[in-house]
Formats: sequence, structure tokens, C-alpha cells
Amino acid sequence: MGVQRYIEADIKSISREKLLVLMYEKMANDLLEARLAIARGDRVRMSDRIAHSQQIITELHTALDHAIGGDISRNLEALYDYLFGEHLAVLVDQDPRHIDNCLTVLTPLLAAWRKIPPGTADKAARNPSTPDSDTDSVDGTDEGQGRNNRQSSLFSVSA
Repeated sequence: MGVQRYIEADIKSISREKLLVLMYEKMANDLLEARLAIARGDRVRMSDRIAHSQQIITELHTALDHAIGGDISRNLEALYDYLFGEHLAVLVDQDPRHIDNCLTVLTPLLAAWRKIPPGTADKAARNPSTPDSDTDSVDGTDEGQGRNNRQSSLFSVSA
């Protein structure tokens, strides 16, 4: 229980960029675990990991704000919709190619987010003279404390 509280406190205090990296990493890990479960014939574990990954996609999708994020937000929405569709497909036919398709999309996104320095979103929000002056977030999301509270469950120790 103490470990879980520590993790939740840590998640609430991290930067937006790091939070997105953690979410993408957890999604990739869930997908890899689902692929192993398919190979072992463990449909329950596969379904559990795919469902958890879908929760992450839903959180990411819900956080998008097209008024702030513009084209970036709309492009991310299209990618999240594609990922969600591939998750549904793997639940139906248990074909690991759907997982590979997800990882093909997720891997470059994760690499790109890892390159963004922590605090970039906050700096952009405070500095209206930046090129994207009408944004308060580099990712087109609406990050607030409530979102951090919900997201802590996405990184639970038992997941």
C-alpha cells in the first residue's frame, strides 16, 4: 500500500512530458505482455493487458483539446483511434499482427516524446511569444490535477 501511494505521489509531481512517456511505455509493455500471452494461449492475460492498454488510449484521447492542439491534436486523435481499433481486432481474432501494428505506431511516438525536455509544455504555456502561442501544452492535451489522479491508476503496481 505504501509503494502505491509513493507511486501516485510521484506521478502527480512529474512533468507533462514525462507523464506521456510513462503512459506510452506502459502501453508498449502491455502490448508486449499481450503478445506473450497469445503465444502461451493465455486469453485471460491477453485480454487483461489489452484492456489496460485501451484504458491508456482512452485517457490520452480524452485529454486532447483540438482548440488548443490544432492539427497536432487531430493527428494524435487519428492515431489513437487507429490504435484502439487494432486493440479491438486483437481481442476478436488474437492475431499478434495487430499488436505489431500498434507498436509500429507507438515506437516513434515514444521516441519523439523522450526527446522533449521536461517542462517544455509549461514553458510554452507561460511564454506567449513562442510559435505556438495559443497553446498551453505542446501535446494539445488538457493536463490538470484531476487527470493526474486518474492516471495514477494506469501505473498501478498490480497492473
